[in-house]
Amino acid sequence: MADMEELVTLEQAERAVRALALALPAAGLIVGTIFGAVRRRLGRGLGLGLLCGLAGPAVFGLWRMYNAVIGLYGLDSVRGLLINLALFVALGVVAGLLIGLLWRRMAGGPGGPPDSSLRSES
Repeated sequence: MADMEELVTLEQAERAVRALALALPAAGLIVGTIFGAVRRRLGRGLGLGLLCGLAGPAVFGLWRMYNAVIGLYGLDSVRGLLINLALFVALGVVAGLLIGLLWRRMAGGPGGPPDSSLRSES
């Protein structure tokens, strides 16, 4: 019986994730510029485009952390799985809180931009 070969090697996956990490920030800036120009809010479009584009480097960093943990504990280790789970959950919560904070600041406050028609006259 012949040995089975991988469909995608670790080197191929590493190359693909690295290419995305390099390409997504530029793509985010381009798309953000286009949407910002169409909506006449270029600064906001650039900011959101860059924020979305930073997903590429973030995924690359997570990929490297995952591989480091798996390399240390092995692919079938429960300890490695739990460490990766804890890292990804913690980083996801932090990223979600930061993105939510930035989103609220860009929207003008906790509930969005102030609306003068809802204010009561005192």
